[in-house]
Amino acid sequence: MKATLEIIKPMGNRQATWLELFFDLIFVVALGKVTHLLAETHEGQISMETVLTFALLFLPFWWVWTLHTSFSNRLDGEKDLHKVLTLLLMFLLIMLSTTLNAGVDNNHILFLVVYGTVKLCVIGIYVSDVLAAQDRYINKRIIIVLVLGTFLAMSGIFFSYLIAAVLLTLSILVEILVIQTALNAKTTTQPVEKEHLVERIGLLAIVLLGESIISLSYGLTEVNWTPLTIATGVIGFLIIAMIWWIYFGSLRLLIESKKDQYGTGIIYSQLLVYMSFAVLSSTIRHAILNDLDLHDFRILAIAGMALLYVGKQTAYAINYPHHTKRRIIDTAVVLTIAALSLLLPKPQYILMGIAVSFMVYIFMNYKNQQNSFAKMIDTKIT
Repeated sequence: MKATLEIIKPMGNRQATWLELFFDLIFVVALGKVTHLLAETHEGQISMETVLTFALLFLPFWWVWTLHTSFSNRLDGEKDLHKVLTLLLMFLLIMLSTTLNAGVDNNHILFLVVYGTVKLCVIGIYVSDVLAAQDRYINKRIIIVLVLGTFLAMSGIFFSYLIAAVLLTLSILVEILVIQTALNAKTTTQPVEKEHLVERIGLLAIVLLGESIISLSYGLTEVNWTPLTIATGVIGFLIIAMIWWIYFGSLRLLIESKKDQYGTGIIYSQLLVYMSFAVLSSTIRHAILNDLDLHDFRILAIAGMALLYVGKQTAYAINYPHHTKRRIIDTAVVLTIAALSLLLPKPQYILMGIAVSFMVYIFMNYKNQQNSFAKMIDTKIT
């Protein structure tokens, strides 16, 4: 009986710890190396292979962050053993990011070996909780699938890079599916602490946006300052500021939602959002440097916009489904404006068109956002 109570006992309103903030910083460093793939051009082009490699590498880093964040959200991550394992995990993630220096296609065996070690450390964190609680059904299921998924991913060391990439992606998808199935089972675990979860995804988002500022600054230092490059830099900063406005302007609503009790809709949708930050950051940089073929620039720009809005709107569609029609219309309008801007003859002009689309979205949603917050406050008072 005691063990059962421990499973469902709420942790109360949690806030991110100093260790969690340090943990997020390590991820930004690692993801920065992944994002750098999109900054490299070959004869003014970014190959489809490079884009797929970016997506392939982004996925496992995000998944490790998700596993650790989900654990610390529901369970006590402040025990000394958990702290030690988290610090070890951070070191291993740094080592994992260094394997990208030589190119993962030529170094995939080393990447998979280090990734497997990273996953074993994550498994150790969950095992330590099971040993302490004696009866944590959900964590036992997670441990089993993580072990199987890790072996599936590491089996890629016996195959070519392409097959290894498929096995790695498949292992993560299987882990997500099994864990989600376990969460949907009755009385498996306590609901997510949404305030802490939203705080964590927001903190990582703000640091990733900070990386966009660094990319913007780097781009401006690599070119001669002309009226066009200065204007492009200003527009680039405005875009980053508007992304911040759009992303954080309604983030509080996700905390107040009574749906998505395990927070999976919120946390899984962030994969697309975080990837969009990286893509749009590279888009701004290439617009300033003017070093990318116009066709490739157009694809990069619209891909970043699509990832951002699909990712952001998915979380709100799950938590506030009654606004789906308006949300679809707003997204369609903005993406249409962004798509039309692709017809402009220069990357700098396209970037300006994208900025206009963000402004339109903010204008369309400002009143609705204020009404939503007003209703939320009225509900609390009532």
